[in-house]
Amino acid sequence: MLTTSSLHVRNVSVKELWELDVLGITDPLLNENTKENFELTDFKNKMKILPDGRYEVKLPWKCNSENLPSNKELTWKRHLRMMNKLRNGKFFEDYKSVFRQWEDLNIIERVPEVELNNECHYLPHRPVIKLDSATTKIRPVFDASAREKGKPSLNDCLYKGVNLTELIPDILDRFRIYPVGIVADIEKAFLMLSVAPKDRDYLRFFFPCNEKQLVYRHCRVVFGVSSSPYLLNASIMHLLENCNSECKEVAQKLKSSFYVDNCVTGVFSADEIEIFIEKTKLIMSEGCFNLRIFESNVTSKSVDKHSGETFILGIIWDLDNDVLKCCTNFDSLTCEMKITKRLVLSTVQKVFDPIGMLAPSTLLPKLLLQEIWKMKKAWDQELPQNIVNKFMKWFNEIQILKDVTVPRCMKIDIFTELHVFVDASKGSYAGCVFARSTVDSRVSVILVRAKSRV
Repeated sequence: MLTTSSLHVRNVSVKELWELDVLGITDPLLNENTKENFELTDFKNKMKILPDGRYEVKLPWKCNSENLPSNKELTWKRHLRMMNKLRNGKFFEDYKSVFRQWEDLNIIERVPEVELNNECHYLPHRPVIKLDSATTKIRPVFDASAREKGKPSLNDCLYKGVNLTELIPDILDRFRIYPVGIVADIEKAFLMLSVAPKDRDYLRFFFPCNEKQLVYRHCRVVFGVSSSPYLLNASIMHLLENCNSECKEVAQKLKSSFYVDNCVTGVFSADEIEIFIEKTKLIMSEGCFNLRIFESNVTSKSVDKHSGETFILGIIWDLDNDVLKCCTNFDSLTCEMKITKRLVLSTVQKVFDPIGMLAPSTLLPKLLLQEIWKMKKAWDQELPQNIVNKFMKWFNEIQILKDVTVPRCMKIDIFTELHVFVDASKGSYAGCVFARSTVDSRVSVILVRAKSRV
């Protein structure tokens, strides 16, 4: 058996793969420029804090919204196709109930008839179903990249901010300093941000029903719009920067602990857990953010989960053994299927390893991709047998490596030494960093980071 994840590869997938390849090497702060600083200043000038503490934000337009088409016809056609599929399944009522709940909570609103002809933009949507999710089983996802031929999409017209993925290695480094790790997430984070009334008509959609067109619009920030992570991050940073003096120290710590709606941090002893969680929840509640589902490797009254496995920033944290590992479990695929450039790329993309614990093993498929590109093969053309054999061998090995772990806590103190190793060959180069400490008269050597590149 061969296992993989998805055969869908977009045109930007190759670019994204090589961007991930420099994750942890490039400094996201160096990528900041006048544009980012201007947008952040503009955000602070235009955002409002409502009486209940909720942030009201404006969409960060890159260009005039008048250039944006309505997308009404395109969205209606996609809506009808989506509804036909949904009615034939068993999740139609569940999907509709999500929108009803949103309406009750003023997350969405029906567009008044007198405003139907106003300048606007429609977003197609579809359900994403995750039955194994502990919190949200069915979630509507909106396609803000949908476009009419020759015209821009909503995402094309919005500023999306810096690449927040570049922050992940640094967040994990800080997380690994603490003997007691603590993670949590913000409940329905995007939906906690209000959208300025002036921009809501650019977030219209058709309500899922069997009736005629029911036109609604979002009152809150939308999952699927490219600027949403930026708006959420900017709002959280503003909240933490303006925290009251009693919680200033905790707020400062949280500023470097958030990736979108995930909080990844820790404390130095079990005695600190309760006070830290209490202050953290209090700080975030000031902005109407509900920080919830606290998980840790240490038992405490406020900790919801302290055993088993949990996902943090794309990797797995084994709470019982306090170790980290990569997820390499993919869907099964029979060997009879063609091994193509598309399949190889889509498979390689699924191995997310920001620490580099599998760096030696993830180098081979990158070398294979380099070799495949030189052959100038079409996306779905079967690859030569020698390439197939190498790919199959690698895939069997990567499945075994699901058991490879690194200690989460690096046990760093003032006497810790960092040992760096680098090497290069004709086709690739690599480096790794280890932390060497002495704990209770025993030497501890722990991987900090590793990276391999072609």
